[in-house]
Amino acid sequence: MLVRLPELPNRAAALTALEDIFFLSTLRKDFASAEERAAFFRTWTGWYVERAPDDLWFALAEDGTVIGYLTGCKDSAGALDLAGIIPKYEVFADRFAAFPAHLHINVRPGFRDHGIGRALVDRFAEDCRADGLPGLHLVTGVFARNVAFYQRAGFTAATQRGALLFLGRRLD
Repeated sequence: MLVRLPELPNRAAALTALEDIFFLSTLRKDFASAEERAAFFRTWTGWYVERAPDDLWFALAEDGTVIGYLTGCKDSAGALDLAGIIPKYEVFADRFAAFPAHLHINVRPGFRDHGIGRALVDRFAEDCRADGLPGLHLVTGVFARNVAFYQRAGFTAATQRGALLFLGRRLD
């Protein structure tokens, strides 16, 4: 089941699960302090939780356990404050007009390769299409393991700049 953050009965538990999945999924594992770890988490999720809760989707198992999430923003160009939060946010700003929405997803280990990530991406894409947006995008590493997944999910417009790879999906 896919549910938006505001529709969940226990928002605090969902956000705790999001944090757990985030740290199970991130490549960065070492932090000098708890404060540094918390700041890292806020950098990549805080804005979405606070400013775009309707674009924060959770995948739930039958028992209600959070097994994946998607954080999204439907107006990348308009979210100017993200450029001061997310490193290198502006590198692909020239692509935002054609692909204005962006997303980040993570699925709990053990539940990957079961279509959960694809369901989250497709649900967010449906929302963006219903809002009349022409496309959505994400940025990943050129050699990241998730590139093939996103290409299978329809992200075929690619632009490489250094080690970063912009992948766009047209919605029209």
